Amino acid sequence: MLPTRPGAAERSRRSEESGVPVFCLSLCGAAEVGVLARVVQQLARRSLLPLRWHCTQSGEHLLMDIQIAGLSEREGDLLAEALRQIVGIEEVLTARLLRQCAA
Repeated sequence: MLPTRPGAAERSRRSEESGVPVFCLSLCGAAEVGVLARVVQQLARRSLLPLRWHCTQSGEHLLMDIQIAGLSEREGDLLAEALRQIVGIEEVLTARLLRQCAA
């Protein structure tokens, strides 16, 4: 039997626990609907549901900040590399943080 990866609901539930790593992505791309659709497609292909997603248009640029809980460092790096290959994406910055719950 093949090992199963946790689904989006499982990763989201684990994100509520203290000390779960959150992978953060900041993307800058062309302000076109197709760019946004291609980013969503990459997340959907990996069954990823972001904790937070902020997207805004700034002139000719589309700025996106995405936070995804429970990704390993390797998975996050692979996702960032896939996003860098998208036509219209100019820059992808990454960071990791530990989400802390208030006591």
